[in-house]
Amino acid sequence: MYDELISLEEERLIALQNIVRQKERVEKSYKRVKTQRFRVGDLVLIVILPMDQKSRYLGKWSYNWEGPFIVEQAYSKNAYVIKEKNSYVTKVINGKYLKYFHKRAEY
Repeated sequence: MYDELISLEEERLIALQNIVRQKERVEKSYKRVKTQRFRVGDLVLIVILPMDQKSRYLGKWSYNWEGPFIVEQAYSKNAYVIKEKNSYVTKVINGKYLKYFHKRAEY
């Protein structure tokens, strides 16, 4: 019985090594996600949360982003203080809910 326990531990170690190798292969196959960094004065858009909330009038063509907002302060850990262009009201928001605002070319 003691010999069976020793062989069982060896099998568990081999299985654990296989899992570690497999996870390393999976990790290499996926690209790393880079967080966007915004600077003070950048124009940004905010995602409308909850994302599944739709306008009755527009339906599936409802807006997903609102803005533009101006970044007033940048904190560590991807946190930002933003304000509307023509307002003094500020919000603190996580950077994962922001994206750059690009002006369209006017013709």
